[in-house]
Amino acid sequence: MTEHTAALGELLSAARADQSGNWREVRIRGISTDSRRVRPGDLFFGLPGVVDEGARYAEDALRKGAAAVVLPPGATLPEGGVGLRHPDPFGALALAARLFYRDPAAQLKLVGVTGTNGKTTTALLTAHLLATSGQQVSFWTTTFVRLPSHGFRPQWTTPLAHELQRFLRAAVDQGSRTAVIEVSSHAVVQQRIAGLAFALGIATNFSSDHLDFHGSVEHYYQAKRSFIEGLGPGATALLNADDPRILAMGEKASASIFTYGWASAADVGVRYVSGGGGALTGVLEVRNKDLGGRASYPFRLPMVGRHNALNAAAAFAAAVRFGVEPAHAAQALALFKPPPRRLERHQVGPYVIYNDVAMNEASYDAVLRTLADASLDQIIVVHALRGNRGAEVNARIADIFARWDRTLRFSPLIVSESRSDLGGGDVDHEVRPAEREAFANAADKARLPTSFHVELDAALGEAVDRLTPGGVLLLLGTFGMDRGPAKARAMLQRRLGLRVEEGQDYLAPLEEGF
Repeated sequence: MTEHTAALGELLSAARADQSGNWREVRIRGISTDSRRVRPGDLFFGLPGVVDEGARYAEDALRKGAAAVVLPPGATLPEGGVGLRHPDPFGALALAARLFYRDPAAQLKLVGVTGTNGKTTTALLTAHLLATSGQQVSFWTTTFVRLPSHGFRPQWTTPLAHELQRFLRAAVDQGSRTAVIEVSSHAVVQQRIAGLAFALGIATNFSSDHLDFHGSVEHYYQAKRSFIEGLGPGATALLNADDPRILAMGEKASASIFTYGWASAADVGVRYVSGGGGALTGVLEVRNKDLGGRASYPFRLPMVGRHNALNAAAAFAAAVRFGVEPAHAAQALALFKPPPRRLERHQVGPYVIYNDVAMNEASYDAVLRTLADASLDQIIVVHALRGNRGAEVNARIADIFARWDRTLRFSPLIVSESRSDLGGGDVDHEVRPAEREAFANAADKARLPTSFHVELDAALGEAVDRLTPGGVLLLLGTFGMDRGPAKARAMLQRRLGLRVEEGQDYLAPLEEGF
């Protein structure tokens, strides 16, 4: 990306801000929200946070060469430096970043995918279908970011505004004309996507999550809904017809509304889905003339779980709205490479390992439902507790396990805090005592036997000891289970006397940013 500078006065108006120093004369060379990564000439935003306050690090940023700092109301402006106290620091960041990177989204067709579950798979499927039609596509998802030049694993589902604008600028400079972005509820509330005109938005489903940040289910829902309602009159919104709360998002939307799902009234219906051999097969039925007319298209998707058929339907509809021939889009689903840790399957001798980055009660329910449909002889489950997400989320996950144990008979459920396998990133995922207690209390109340371990290695060791030939080991959880699949495979390989193969460390960045 070509280096350039911009005058601070061109990026931000101080009409409603307190300031110190001659800020209009300042030129900046970059934007940062992390004082540890400030480079000389950067504009530093000390953003308010849930755990920490960025304003605390303003002086450190100036010592490292920041040209100016922008702080929230009430913060103390550092002496001897250029600073602004802005009433809307997140909004100011979004505006400054869009202008500094020369509004790259104006040269892109943007697809945004929101919802509680299925965002990553749907976004990746959409990018795949568009790319197979010859379009140059960049994308940002929870598990992977792709530019024409390279890819990397990000820290955030949707990055802060300056990183997102920087990504979009790189996408344009490298030849992309389409970008697919996962849109988190945090991204809406913190204005990370402010100023972006999405051509198409997808809403997958809704269930409770992120209560630690939003405070209530309704606030969380309204963040998702506002993304769909914010789409412009010329945009398209694709809504899950099977989820009433998702359908309700279209009531006041200006965009053209299309639906997908199992429902008979859906514009793109999913029919005749069956699983086997690690793949889904079925038929997509188009029932709307603006999506190619009434026709049926058989498809094969190399993923398991009926919920992934809905993700495929959403991506199919998005691709068709972007000009891809329906028959081509349906056929191209067979060429999709599944994302890591989405019901990922590994065979080790007579043992099978499934692992999934389940995050909330709905995703746990979907995974366990899929395994229940497989009529397994033995299933051993290891669950990594959800750290820094709140007690209520963990209690609800315990309830899901208790419900499915009646069918799958996996108890005792093996539970891990994964204490030594967290860290190394910018986000704190440590399990709090209240989160562990909430899970344990809910399990006890539901009479679900559990076996708790502080460390992931001990939890996996117990699971492997219990696993018999022909059995399935199911590994569930987010960051606390990222190293679980590789560790479990190594344990089973040693048991069988096989060469231990190095597995993927999902926590390791694939590249150092862009």
